[in-house]
Amino acid sequence: MKVEALNCRCCGGILNVSSALCVCSYCGATNFVSDTAGKYITQLNRANKLRQEKEYDNAIRIYDNILSENAPTADILWLRTLCEYGIEYVPDPISSKYFPTLHRIKDESILNYHSYLEALSLCAEDQKKVIEKEATEINRIQTEYLEIAKNEAPYDVFICYKETDEDTNTTTEDVAYCTKLYDILTKDGYKVFFARVTLQDKLSVDFEPYIFAALKSSKVMAVIGSKSEYFTATWVKNEWSRFLKLMETDTKKQIFFACDDPEELPRAFSLKQAQLLSDPQAMEILARNINNYLINILKAGKNGTPGAVHIDPNSAQGMLEEAMKKSKEGNYAAVMSITSDLVAAYPNKAEAYWLRMTAKLRHTTDNIQYIKRDLSLEDDYNKAVSLADEVLKQKYIETKDQCLENLRLQNEFTAQMDEFADDYKKSLGSNPDFIKKNQIVKELEDLLDEYIKAKVELKKEKVKDAISLKLSELDNVFKNVLNDLQSRGISKYREFRSANKLPDRTEIDMISSHYTALRAQLVEENKSLRKQYGFQEAPPIQAEPVKKQYKDPVVDNIVLNAIHDLALEPTDEEDTVSKLINGFFDL
Repeated sequence: MKVEALNCRCCGGILNVSSALCVCSYCGATNFVSDTAGKYITQLNRANKLRQEKEYDNAIRIYDNILSENAPTADILWLRTLCEYGIEYVPDPISSKYFPTLHRIKDESILNYHSYLEALSLCAEDQKKVIEKEATEINRIQTEYLEIAKNEAPYDVFICYKETDEDTNTTTEDVAYCTKLYDILTKDGYKVFFARVTLQDKLSVDFEPYIFAALKSSKVMAVIGSKSEYFTATWVKNEWSRFLKLMETDTKKQIFFACDDPEELPRAFSLKQAQLLSDPQAMEILARNINNYLINILKAGKNGTPGAVHIDPNSAQGMLEEAMKKSKEGNYAAVMSITSDLVAAYPNKAEAYWLRMTAKLRHTTDNIQYIKRDLSLEDDYNKAVSLADEVLKQKYIETKDQCLENLRLQNEFTAQMDEFADDYKKSLGSNPDFIKKNQIVKELEDLLDEYIKAKVELKKEKVKDAISLKLSELDNVFKNVLNDLQSRGISKYREFRSANKLPDRTEIDMISSHYTALRAQLVEENKSLRKQYGFQEAPPIQAEPVKKQYKDPVVDNIVLNAIHDLALEPTDEEDTVSKLINGFFDL
């Protein structure tokens, strides 16, 4: 078998295919290739690039087209499965081999997914070992993510928006709209997923479990887009397309959106009514519509079940049972509303104050013991204790003491993380990866000097390519250090939880000011060095017209990965290319 110019599924490098099973010479990943692949090289490379850019639905369409025209083959089915689970391959900082990360969690294990099972049935024995090993690793990661998501309290509303405009590299005006909507809805007592707020204390690699949990539990999604292209931006589309799929099986879910021109919206929204952002009261109106919808869901949920013992819903017991039911469902807005009415009508009911406190803290009576907080600072806690009988009083006090212990443990672990970050910072001078930085910087200085002195345009172009590669090497140094920092931090986190025998649901966070500052410092230093050696002081170079295909896709992939590690959002192909390749030389 000889297949020309087919790209590796992990790093994007060109494969030297001589048999149905081949190892990438760039990253060491094993690829298996069917005869069908030889006929669809361009389409498969395009789909592979789309998957690397997290355009999973577009990649799936390409694979489905190939499958519709040919008998199914293991390689195409496996690649399609990777898209279904949002698989991105990331290089390991120690071995330099690529390992999978997930951006689209599903409740269904990949080991039971139909296209994976079909791929497995069509595999040769040596191919089967490769696919089973990788699917097992993906399943392990998925299981960990699902465990994190399971412990997340349910959300009421998910706000979907674009944070940064790549053309201007500034925050979009949609952030202001979303902040206003978030403030209104949270004041109404709803739990709202707003990435800017909700994810600010989460590590970037851990975003997916929290996004998945919020998408699954939220009854409403609000999609905000002041520009039509924001609706189809990679991460925005990833969120609303997944929510639309969830709506197919959960009829209580509903999607709202606000825009400037409904005519420019994606086809998926064509039958929906849009809120115009040109209205000065746009967010107030949108919040009111969302609130009315959620209230209607609440009312629909009050219907009794056949054969149930009837309790007057307006009695203290009836209201208390309704509040407890809503608490177990995670409907905290309903609990706040019911318990406020309850304490107004029956001011001596201790359980009502206790339930209202747990709802205010976005927890149920079952999991309030896992938070890290001094409950004695809550007025409702003190009221509940003062009115409770001895049994309830003892239970409330024991819960308060446990929450205080959680707070003490958090403070202790935060101090350990601060110390760890300080020690790690001191050790950077002897870190093998970080030591490479100085040599690369020296080589960049020499290359920049060589570029300035070059008289022939062809020579300039060669030096320019060399600098691009060196900048990628520099990115990899910082990426490896950041991955190592994070890996060691996670180990500290697990050791601490194990040493203190903490239940999984105890809310200890792996975060500290020193740890966060060190990560930010490394990223900023990386950006600063890129700017310094990106021809800022050199004579301007006329950028060539942007091309869709590079001579060396490995270089393309390295640059894209490096920029992703600097936490810049991916853009469309032309924009990405011009910024990442030409932009560094034309500042």
